[in-house]
Amino acid sequence: MNNFREDDILILIGAGCSKEAGIPTSIDMVEEIEKSIESNEEWKEFKELYHFIKSCIIYADGLQAKYGEPFNIERLVNTLYELEKKEEHPIFPFIGSWNSKVIELCGHDFKKIKDLKKKIIEKLRDWVTLEDYSEARYYKYIIEFSRQLEFPLRLFSLNYDLCLEKNNQDCHVELGFDENRKWQWQRFEKNENIPVNIYLYKMHGSINWKRKDGFLTYSDEVSQIEEPDLIFGTNYKLQYVDPYLFFAYEFRKYSLEARLMITIGYGYSDEHINGIIGQALRHKEDMRVIANIYNDKDKGEIKENILKKIGVNNPSQLIVENIKASNFLESKLNLKELVKYLPQKTPFDE
Repeated sequence: MNNFREDDILILIGAGCSKEAGIPTSIDMVEEIEKSIESNEEWKEFKELYHFIKSCIIYADGLQAKYGEPFNIERLVNTLYELEKKEEHPIFPFIGSWNSKVIELCGHDFKKIKDLKKKIIEKLRDWVTLEDYSEARYYKYIIEFSRQLEFPLRLFSLNYDLCLEKNNQDCHVELGFDENRKWQWQRFEKNENIPVNIYLYKMHGSINWKRKDGFLTYSDEVSQIEEPDLIFGTNYKLQYVDPYLFFAYEFRKYSLEARLMITIGYGYSDEHINGIIGQALRHKEDMRVIANIYNDKDKGEIKENILKKIGVNNPSQLIVENIKASNFLESKLNLKELVKYLPQKTPFDE
């Protein structure tokens, strides 16, 4: 039954995996911001600035003939981060002058940019924090799947939420923090003295992470964290500091070793992640990717779109499942089902 060996399986989860629990996707978050700008007095002061920034991003897409690119929370916040640097931005000396509209809308010392970014991050904390984590109880199937394996599962997450951690059933999920709550990359190395069921790589950070005295740590009280340690999309802000650079390296390393990668709720909108997935598939012809995406498109259209984004020409390497994440986790995430997707090995492959 178990034809899998250690590091044969790798899982990547995106925002679509948590959507059923009531956590909005990055596109949903932008829609919520736009509603607030129109109806909430606390947000109305940012209306002109927001629409100007959105228009500029879409205009830039058009100049590159990238029509129909999604405008999401990652693109918005990363643009705010870049604008906030102002004169400190490395390309500032090459710019003749700021767009006059930028000066008009951003205020003195670009204070409105900083205020809008802070407002969004505060809202993000509400979006990804659930009052009742039983709404995400379908995450328990990931825990159950890890118990079927005779080796630790490498799970990479692009989400900030705590859905997996809060639905853990006495399973050792390694996040990299020691007994003093300091993050240490060494904890992701194999150690026979520490039994681990899941190595969890939160590639964009976590809503309960923070920096203290230069170290990454975490808090039990999300509401007490003024600015969670997050990055908004690997594509835009692959930081030079741990854990983000380390996580990207680990994803590349284990994707090249895997025979089967399972993506759940990932929309393939991060070029950096897509590049790593495409490289792994081209590196190993017998590798397969199962992409679970739930939307109103047919499997053929979804498959064609993903293959284009990851730069892979062999359609047999990609299997698409267009069902809800909860249904996929319950019915498909088990060894009996997954082994069906692998090419059969011959005795010469052993």
